Amino acid sequence: MRGRRSRLAAWLLAAMAMSAAPVFGDTAMSWVGRHAHAMPAAKPEEISDAQLQAFGAAIGSARVVALAEQTHGGREEFELRLRLLRYLHEHKGFDVLLLESGVFDIALLQEAMQRGEKLEALAPGRVFYMYSKSDAGRGLLRYLDERQARPRPLLLSGIDSQLSGELSQRELLPRLKARLRSAEPDWPLFKRLAQRLFALDGHPPPPAEQLRFDALTERLRVRLCAGKLSGEDGLLCRSLASLQAQAATLWRGDYQRDHAMADNVLWQLQQLYPGKKAVIWGHIIHLGRGVKIDARHRFAGDILGDKLGRDYYVLNTTALQGSFLEFASGQVHPVPPAYPRSLEAALARSAAEFIFLDAPRPMRADLAGLPSRSMEFGYGLPTGGGAGLGRHWDGVFYIRELRPVTMER
Repeated sequence: MRGRRSRLAAWLLAAMAMSAAPVFGDTAMSWVGRHAHAMPAAKPEEISDAQLQAFGAAIGSARVVALAEQTHGGREEFELRLRLLRYLHEHKGFDVLLLESGVFDIALLQEAMQRGEKLEALAPGRVFYMYSKSDAGRGLLRYLDERQARPRPLLLSGIDSQLSGELSQRELLPRLKARLRSAEPDWPLFKRLAQRLFALDGHPPPPAEQLRFDALTERLRVRLCAGKLSGEDGLLCRSLASLQAQAATLWRGDYQRDHAMADNVLWQLQQLYPGKKAVIWGHIIHLGRGVKIDARHRFAGDILGDKLGRDYYVLNTTALQGSFLEFASGQVHPVPPAYPRSLEAALARSAAEFIFLDAPRPMRADLAGLPSRSMEFGYGLPTGGGAGLGRHWDGVFYIRELRPVTMER
């Protein structure tokens, strides 16, 4: 999986250049200080439910809360978001976790968990490696296992359209073949090309083979995607759509990964979990509002923001100092210094280790586009100029000192 991440990182960094952030004035600096909710705790797990009431009030009646990360490799990012997930599940009625990992693999893992198997043991090779193999990521897996035995378990689904996990490679094609009503002469070709997609092979097959692959995919979708998309038919339908998005992205340079991710989320909200509140766990590039290359190449959060409106609350994270494990290279990188007179500089006036800040609604003109490092730890975000609180995310959690995760397996 690491290769796919480094390719995406290289593609994004080559596609955009982030301009230097502007400074903002005394009024904005003062507003941040007055509205910041400092939390006197040394570790995320020590933050009390009472201290999180400001965060709970900020999300209001939103049905979907996105807990975003900058790096995939910051320890306190994991630990803080796990504390927030516990609060949302145990006190605010959020019973579904939508994880940035393959939609097919996670569906089969949820079935295994319901049979009594442990996610932490099953996850390597099937869940995104930064979640399944890092020490902090494993804390999330253990919490999911713990909740399965409770009267109100925390249900798990995947949203990613990149189907590269072991279960996708082993189980998806036999299940699709079983749905064919008769012998299909193009099945061997479909199988061969699908296996290349599972391996994230970016070398495009001949155009004639791509056309035959697409045609068989469409014939299968006609059979699987009619009517109510629940059960295995719904999962196979979304898996086919995800394969099509992979083919467009890898073979034709037409980035459709996040369009399929957004469709996966909306399918789950509408068909699998109607009426339930959900938390999405993933990178801010996938979850932030207004993140897109152009109108045809949007990231999932931009689509979800349009579809869900105020039912979608995006929480981002930022840090003042420290370091993190850069997931694509596996190297430890320092947190970039805070801009002078930036969001981080304003929050650093407090000695608190953790601070929550919610954007005003409607956004004040003098606060729009607060300069921040909270979009630059990993990828630059393709936001069309300017990024930050109130525009691309609704709230932010500040971490004073960030440390890298450790890869354990």
